[in-house]
Amino acid sequence: MRKKTAILVFVIVAIVAYCKYTVFSYDNRTANNLSAYCNIDFRGVTDPQTNNVTGATLSVVDLRYDSRPLEKLLIIDIDGKTYKIDSIEISAQPPTYSPKDFPTGKGFKHANTLFVTFPLQVLEEISHAETIKVSFKYVNSDSAIELPLSTVDLQYWKNQLPSL
Repeated sequence: MRKKTAILVFVIVAIVAYCKYTVFSYDNRTANNLSAYCNIDFRGVTDPQTNNVTGATLSVVDLRYDSRPLEKLLIIDIDGKTYKIDSIEISAQPPTYSPKDFPTGKGFKHANTLFVTFPLQVLEEISHAETIKVSFKYVNSDSAIELPLSTVDLQYWKNQLPSL
């Protein structure tokens, strides 16, 4: 009887451990646009002397339980034209366990950041775009995260590029 009880306890512990692993490592978020999925910040860079846009940057901050790092690649689809951007910096921060981070939702999550610098040709396309989709991927992941910009975000991006 003790042997059956020990086996049952072991099986229950194994099932609970497996369930905890899959819940905390699998990304099961759903979103219909990029800013609903992660934090984004798009900024136009303007030359102060000429007041012309000389570039733009995009920061994508994704908080997740999985510790896999981001790949150093971003794909942007602008009205059906696809551009692979490799002018990227990546940073990853391990989760924090500070009680002050729990209300913000950052506790236990890895913060992965893509910082992208766009070439002028892509910025020209963005300033006239009707739809934009952004894709990024995690190392050893079978699928990429590909989400469109919301209409509000698209208009904000265009407003950051006034002189193009």
